[in-house]
Amino acid sequence: MTTNLPSIKDVAKYANVSIATVSRVINNKPGFSQATLERVQLAMETLGYQPNKVAQALKNNSTHMVALSIPFIWHPFFSEFAFYFEKRLDAYGYSMLLSNNQSDSVSELKFLKMAKENKVDGMVGITYNDIEPYLSSKIPFVSIDRYFDTQKYDHVATITSDNFHGGKIAFDELSKRSAKKLAYVGKIAPFPNNTTERKRGFIEEAKKYDVDIQIYECPEDSLESQYLLDRVITNIESIDGIFCVNDEIAYQLIDKLKGTSIVVPEDVQIVGFDGFNILEGIPSPISTIKQSAKMLAFTAVDSLLTLMQGEQVDDVIIPVSFRQGDTTRTLN
Repeated sequence: MTTNLPSIKDVAKYANVSIATVSRVINNKPGFSQATLERVQLAMETLGYQPNKVAQALKNNSTHMVALSIPFIWHPFFSEFAFYFEKRLDAYGYSMLLSNNQSDSVSELKFLKMAKENKVDGMVGITYNDIEPYLSSKIPFVSIDRYFDTQKYDHVATITSDNFHGGKIAFDELSKRSAKKLAYVGKIAPFPNNTTERKRGFIEEAKKYDVDIQIYECPEDSLESQYLLDRVITNIESIDGIFCVNDEIAYQLIDKLKGTSIVVPEDVQIVGFDGFNILEGIPSPISTIKQSAKMLAFTAVDSLLTLMQGEQVDDVIIPVSFRQGDTTRTLN
């Protein structure tokens, strides 16, 4: 019979402090009081937590540098994620090495190789490229919105928003507002990722109510993608509710509609997915399925720290919610 060893999370819970505080105590970093030090030390002693090997490994091998690879730094959601990611890292005494890979596989793999050679302690990636060659390096890795084979890669964990439920919410919110002729607009990434669950959730919910969905999608970075929204506009008279796979496409569609007689939300209602802030504290005007960049970033850092200490990490699904904006009718 085996007994599970106490983890840093157990110590934090017992001492009634954050994981970040326990990490600072273990690594002798500033930012805690004498009383907190004593509580953490008592918790470690009571639980039998042994940080010595971890602390020694950090002292001898750690650069206290973590790499983050994102597709586009100019994208509001990704930049918001990076902001909170760095903020959380700083609480643990780590620095961030950032790559703006522009969804280019060559650039991303070049960055991953450089990060490996510079001996970063861990890596978080929002990636839609073939990065499996990097995963064999055994450097702790947290993937956002994309699952990998954890039987093959036990040093990898996935954090994702509840994309499937988000798709269901999008259908329900459009349906509540009397939209009956519905469409889905999206693009297909070159490698499977969890954002496809948005479409699946939307369609599954529609099937429950025997509602047909018009599907408009094409591969990313294809010539066809230039005409995707034109196809929607051509058939717009037969549509009164649209779910876009992300807010970026929703914005582009709204801009296209300005050249028509169609008025949003009177004639057609639009729901996006992301819910980024256009300025700090100021949400975008689009009605959307809100995923929390802050919660995703904080959870990614916490999971990565646990992986870096040689402990197993469960995949995490973060809840999403509907946020009313200007592109759907207001319910009475």
